Amino acid sequence: MTDVRLNVGDSAVARIAARRAARVPGVVALRADLAQTLVGVAGSVLGQDRSRLPTDGVNAVVRGQEAEVSITIATRLGHNCRDLCRTVQQEVAAEVAAQTGLAVTVRVTIVDVLLG
Repeated sequence: MTDVRLNVGDSAVARIAARRAARVPGVVALRADLAQTLVGVAGSVLGQDRSRLPTDGVNAVVRGQEAEVSITIATRLGHNCRDLCRTVQQEVAAEVAAQTGLAVTVRVTIVDVLLG
C-alpha cells in the first residue's frame, strides 16, 4: 500500500481562514497589516501577481501538521470585541481543520471599530 502525503501551503490556509473570518457576523472587513501593505506596494511597483501572496488581513504559517493563523479585522461599535474574537477563533480553526486536517491556532486582532 502506498503512503500518500498531502502538503498544505501557507497561502491555501490563509485563503480558507480569510473566507471563513469574513463571514462571521460582526466582522466588517479584514485589514492588511503593515507587512502585507508593504509587500503589496512593492508587488505593484514590480508588477508581481498578488494572487500568489497571502490574503490581506490573514497570515498563515504551516509547520508539519500544525498551522498558525493571524487575522486582523475591523468591526462596528456595538459588538463585544472579546466575544467576536473568540467566535472568529473558533470558526476559523474549525474550518481550517476540516478542510486541511491540520491542528490550528488562531490569533485575532481588532484594529478598527467603526462608529457608523
